[in-house]
Amino acid sequence: MNELYLFLLYSLALVGVMLIAEAAYRLFKVPTEWSRKIAHVGSGIVALSYPDFIQNHFIILALTVSFTIILYTCKKMGWFPSIFSVGRKSYGELLFVWSSWLLFWLYQYTGENIYFYLPFSVVVFADPMAALIGKSFPVKVYSIFNHNKSFGGSLAFFIVTFILSYYFLTMTAWSHNILFISILHSIVLTLVEAVSVKGWDNLSIPLVSVLFLYGVQI
Repeated sequence: MNELYLFLLYSLALVGVMLIAEAAYRLFKVPTEWSRKIAHVGSGIVALSYPDFIQNHFIILALTVSFTIILYTCKKMGWFPSIFSVGRKSYGELLFVWSSWLLFWLYQYTGENIYFYLPFSVVVFADPMAALIGKSFPVKVYSIFNHNKSFGGSLAFFIVTFILSYYFLTMTAWSHNILFISILHSIVLTLVEAVSVKGWDNLSIPLVSVLFLYGVQI
């Protein structure tokens, strides 16, 4: 498929996700925390299809640079309050798009698709689940660097991460003890998520995940 066509197609898909989140916020009065998660999960699902259609990581780099500019401009101009009207300083949106490119590049460089699918799936699914559960059921709230987290949210993150870890390790015919590695991987990433603030978990989680997987594989 033509690379320019792929770039335009994915650009439209990602903009479409932003418009869906904005429509949910404006038309259905969805709270910002939820509309942000719609954009987060929706764009993540789009990005998870990269390996199926894209062979050249420069296409994803072009998407990443383009959406960095778009997101930065929207934030500065006050556009898309469904994504940016959050009452805390966060770099999560920008780090999210860069982590997708970095993980794809690592996947192409190593030939190990688990370095893309597992770490990024954790960011796409486990991270927002922790935030939503943590806010909906703030069980045993604790503070990290003046940011409140909860054991309820951390538990939700651990469970989703474990399910994803076990699934992808099984699908890639991992040669080690899959159950033990899945539990340990989930514990490590849960701790990383707990201490990551201001949206840095969108980068710290996938990087630590790749390092962990590489470490147990060698």
